[in-house]
Amino acid sequence: MSHVSAKDFLDLSKMLPEQRFEYALGKMIEDGYLWGLFGESGWVMVKAEDDACMPIWPHEEFAKSWVKEDFPNCQPKQIDFAEWRETWLPGLANNQTLILVFPLGDDEEGIILEAQELSECIEEDLEQQ
Repeated sequence: MSHVSAKDFLDLSKMLPEQRFEYALGKMIEDGYLWGLFGESGWVMVKAEDDACMPIWPHEEFAKSWVKEDFPNCQPKQIDFAEWRETWLPGLANNQTLILVFPLGDDEEGIILEAQELSECIEEDLEQQ
């Protein structure tokens, strides 16, 4: 499990959403896992206009820092990347659940994609490696 130094945390926090998205994609592929928030009612979902949206992060520390008053009993939970690609993304696509990649702060700023779009981005990155 990789930990983020205070300096790296600060540097990543200053990135634009598009830069964080590219970073997150590469990091999840490299490490083989990603993070979501899990609580008493299951995985945390937020609303993006009228759509359900699942926030994900490349590091536990960012998921932990995002826990808000809205989700007081939630904890970061690791998701295996292969399982994410093979099971989660098709399931999220079927449920028409969007994915919020690497949000920060109260404004929930991050890149929002449909599951199919995220799958395509992952495939592109894997092909380039």
